[in-house]
Order: sequence, then structure tokens, then C-alpha cells
Amino acid sequence: MSAAIASSVDSAMFREGYAHVFEGDEGWRSLRIPEGDLFRWRRNLPTSRRRRSFDGVGRAPTPLKDISGARVLAVLGDSVTTDHISPAGSIAADGPAANI
Repeated sequence: MSAAIASSVDSAMFREGYAHVFEGDEGWRSLRIPEGDLFRWRRNLPTSRRRRSFDGVGRAPTPLKDISGARVLAVLGDSVTTDHISPAGSIAADGPAANI
């Protein structure tokens, strides 16, 4: 397998293939680019709906506070990361996840 790769793949293929990767095609280049540094939410467009978890979130982070009264939701092995279990928003005190 190494011989087949060595005889058929070289760095020029990648230089040529990726030389203009950041230019994009005509469709990409014709996209309108909005001005400003904030995303303009369009309320009636389902693919760009503002998430409720962002309500009340300002530009500056809120000061950290001690956590009190928290309970363990799950004890998991090393192969499970927080990406697997993180909720999209807060867990309501009277919701199903809080009543385990």
C-alpha cells in the first residue's frame, strides 16, 4: 500500500487542489455579506431562530458565583464527554431532569 501511495500521490496534487480553496466558487463569492458585528435574527426563519438560552445574555460575562445545592445528575466513565450530555439550556428546578 505504501508503494502505491508513494507512486501516485505527491505534494503538487495538494498545492494545486487547495491553491484557491479560500476563494470559493461563484455561488460563494456572490453571497451578500451583512455589515456590523452582530447577527441580525430573523424571527420567522426556522433555520436562524434565536435560542431562548441566549435571552438575558449580555456582551460582558456575568461574575462567577459559588454553586450551592447542586446535585449529581450522572456519574460517567472517561469515554463520555460533556459534549455528549450538555443540555441546550438551563435545567428547570421543577422539570423532569431535576426530579431524578
